[in-house]
Amino acid sequence: MTPMIAALAGLALLGVVQLVLLSKLARSTRATAEATDRVAQLTSALALLTDTMEEGFVNVASELERLGAKPTPAVSTRRATTRRIAASLKKGLSVEDIAIAEGVSESEVRLHLGLEAAAPEAPEPVAAPVAAEAPGVLDDLEQWMHTLGRKTRARGGRHAVVRV
Repeated sequence: MTPMIAALAGLALLGVVQLVLLSKLARSTRATAEATDRVAQLTSALALLTDTMEEGFVNVASELERLGAKPTPAVSTRRATTRRIAASLKKGLSVEDIAIAEGVSESEVRLHLGLEAAAPEAPEPVAAPVAAEAPGVLDDLEQWMHTLGRKTRARGGRHAVVRV
């Protein structure tokens, strides 16, 4: 082998080694770029989560302050609330004022007003026929048969549509 061929072979081998090293460098650079992108995405997600949590805590704190500022009203029945709202409207208060006083939304005030308007008058109690002897199964059956002729309101009919 002549020194010229040996030098060329050495240079060729050195070129191959450099190509292998360049390909490894390109792969590691690509992996580093992907890792950098993922870290940037995680950082922005963490920032969004932090902002959301801070805003949520501020909202919870303000709601707790609002609830703590005024005493909570005693729990009342739906019917009592409806009567109170209807009486307030008759006194001339606006829906907004009633909603603030009752601590409910305006749509709930309108719902109670609609319920009051749709409420049927209290029906007169039907006297059961007085039997001469002690009540028994036949008396219960007769009372049940007597109630079949009465018109009854369908379940949920009063709440189906409320317009004010």
